[in-house]
Amino acid sequence: MALENGMRDLFMEEVGETLAELDTALLELEKAPHDAELINRIFRGVHTLKGACGMFGVDDAVALAHAVESVFDHVRGGWRDVDKALLDLAFSARDRFAAMLAEGADPAAEKDEALLQAFRDLLRTTNLTETQAAAPAAPAAPAAPTTSATSAAQAVAAAGEPAAPAAATFRIRFAPRRTEGVLAILDELRGLGECRVEADLAEAPMLADFDPAACPARFTVLVTTDKGENALRDVFLFLDDTSEATISAVEEWELSDAWQTLAAPTVGDAPEALPEPVPDGPAAPQAASAPTVALSSPPSPAVSSENGASIPMAPEAPEAPEGPEAAKAARKAAPKEAVHSLRVDAVKLDELVNLVGELVIAQARLSQLAGDIHHPALTGVAEEIERLSNELRDNTLGIRMLPIGTTFSRFRRLVRDLSSDMQKQIELVTEGGETELDKTVIEQLGDPLVHLLRNSIDHGIESPRERMEHGKPAMGRIVLSAKHAGGEVLIHIIDDGRGMNPEKIRAKAVEKGLVSADARMTDAEIFSLIFLPGFSTAEKVTNVSGRGVGMDVVKRGIDSLRGKIDIQSEPGVGSRIIIKLPLTLAIIDGLQVRSGGEHYIIPLSLVEECVELSRQTASLSGRNRTIHLRGEIVPYIRLREVFGLPGDVPAIEQVVVTRHEGERAGLAVDEVVGQQQTVIKSLGTYIGSVEGISGATINGDGSMSLILDVPTLVASVKRQAA
Repeated sequence: MALENGMRDLFMEEVGETLAELDTALLELEKAPHDAELINRIFRGVHTLKGACGMFGVDDAVALAHAVESVFDHVRGGWRDVDKALLDLAFSARDRFAAMLAEGADPAAEKDEALLQAFRDLLRTTNLTETQAAAPAAPAAPAAPTTSATSAAQAVAAAGEPAAPAAATFRIRFAPRRTEGVLAILDELRGLGECRVEADLAEAPMLADFDPAACPARFTVLVTTDKGENALRDVFLFLDDTSEATISAVEEWELSDAWQTLAAPTVGDAPEALPEPVPDGPAAPQAASAPTVALSSPPSPAVSSENGASIPMAPEAPEAPEGPEAAKAARKAAPKEAVHSLRVDAVKLDELVNLVGELVIAQARLSQLAGDIHHPALTGVAEEIERLSNELRDNTLGIRMLPIGTTFSRFRRLVRDLSSDMQKQIELVTEGGETELDKTVIEQLGDPLVHLLRNSIDHGIESPRERMEHGKPAMGRIVLSAKHAGGEVLIHIIDDGRGMNPEKIRAKAVEKGLVSADARMTDAEIFSLIFLPGFSTAEKVTNVSGRGVGMDVVKRGIDSLRGKIDIQSEPGVGSRIIIKLPLTLAIIDGLQVRSGGEHYIIPLSLVEECVELSRQTASLSGRNRTIHLRGEIVPYIRLREVFGLPGDVPAIEQVVVTRHEGERAGLAVDEVVGQQQTVIKSLGTYIGSVEGISGATINGDGSMSLILDVPTLVASVKRQAA
């Protein structure tokens, strides 16, 4: 596939979205096999894929898409039911599409031929029950003419096979705004049956005003086909949104006049190129000469059919005034469709976020300068710049936010395939898909979630027989949910499987020399051992898990996102894995504090309030380190002591009260400087991960402040005290 880089990227992006939509629709169809809208969604998706691949010359994909389309056309027509064999084959075709279109893909023609043959076999067979096959066909339109196609349909019905729809003639009028794709539309219409086309050039502009990209013609097409109106409607999926297209059934009594009207040439003199007029009846012989294009004035308006008149596929355009100048003015006056979305390269978006971060730092310098000079005019400008930079920051970060459901949806296929391979019955339930996260977080979250789900499927969910022996339903259940909690997003992976045995995990860790035999550990600490490299309790290695690599990947992936992961489990009941992630990795609101001459940033989303702590009150609390806050006892830690900072404790300290997961804790600091926007910078690979520190930022005066990881800091102090 020889494409320019820009065109290939656009093509692959479009194909990727179509394949993702196919995956989702097929998974939903498995649960609702009789949903007509889902069947139409799949048919349209395959049709779109076929058109896109056809434009870029991917012939193998076009052939496969046509085979899939034909099978689902039988499903849509009621000649076949959706079953597991059809769905498995459709999923295989979807995967083959992805392999065909991948960079440097192996042609693997034998695989394609085998897949095509499987679809051909489906087309030759039916899986309808005897009752369905013997059911009478839908009543035909009144006064349907007797044709060879109709006779064939009746013969098939009499033999007990599902009857194919009778051929009918339709009149199509459309006026594309652009020339691009018009020939492809006409070719596809010809492929549906007997077809004649008329192009009206009455609105064509003068040569001086001619625009090669604009289409000056209005087309009238007569098509005799047994595919039905839906097949005609699908042809116009690629028609420009601003164009007009209507489809109407042609009544029996006007068939002869309609065909002869299009057959008569009105411009030029080329009678030898025109076929003979078609005899009465909608089904013209398929062996007739090739369809031709006749240039004439617009034909008379279409007559509406009894089952629904002219079917508009886009808003009908008013009658255009006569003359080329009037036509040109009408095109200029035509309203343009509003653009609701715009594709932007992710690299450009990242550059924009970086520039906004630099702007935030510059704005902090301006605000500090205005505060030092105390000039009213400068202070007013600084406040205005701060307001604008805050709005720009929020809007820019909002653009980067994506619903996490885009990641959740692709796991349904993973669970289906793995559960089928392992002969287990598992249902995946997703909740909170609308929860938004920074796109960088979502991109890096995929691999950890894949490993966690594979672990739950392999180790967590039991076989149907084992589940029923323990009084559980045969089908296991995995719940994947997300929700906001302050400045974080909580992701839960819950299964109702066999759970984890802490004693077994501890024994395995002692055996591997990871912990001492006399070590005192809580269940949470024991469960955290499974994240160590090479640790696994699996008795045998499978192609899914057992080598002790997956959970190590999970831990490192979550740590790189500045997140946390906790495990709760009960043997025989199931397990719950909780992942806590920051909303964004770029810019946050922070509270700047000072202790021991150093500045620190506390994420503002964790801060509840600030209270004063005198030296006398602190000495009364002794080693307990607690303060009484409106009848509640809140423990606190002194930042100066945790980090070993030099200097004496001031007479009056400030305690920043934070809340995390329902627990309150205080941080005693020398001074609370104030709120500021914080551009998060990584500590770098040389420093690596430091407990209690999640990053750094640059202050307005050019100095640096460390960003505190409050939950980790408090947890480490608790462990040391214990």
